[in-house]
Amino acid sequence: MANHGDFSPQARSAAQHKARAAGVFSAHAELIVAALPDVPDDHVLVAVVDEAHEFTGTHHVATADIAARVPELEGTGCAMVFSTGADVDEVRRRTDEMATLALRRAEMITRILTRRGPA
Repeated sequence: MANHGDFSPQARSAAQHKARAAGVFSAHAELIVAALPDVPDDHVLVAVVDEAHEFTGTHHVATADIAARVPELEGTGCAMVFSTGADVDEVRRRTDEMATLALRRAEMITRILTRRGPA
């Protein structure tokens, strides 16, 4: 049987963490947008929420370095990347979408784990 993803309790917990982090990003939407005008050309703004669900700030990252720097900044928390020109409504729309998708994943994993029964 093919494995089409991680449906472990740890994956469910990670999805729940991501949904909660989305709410933290949303709560800091104005701060994120206020930091965007200072982003240099060929850079993006990376906002970070740590594993304790605390907003830890924003960072300018060169677009060429996104693949390496975002996971480094994210650590065991969550990161979101924003481009100049984003407004508060867009930030909140993206964080709402992030939360919705993460919660759906957590719910799906719960259903799968329930069907599988005790390990």
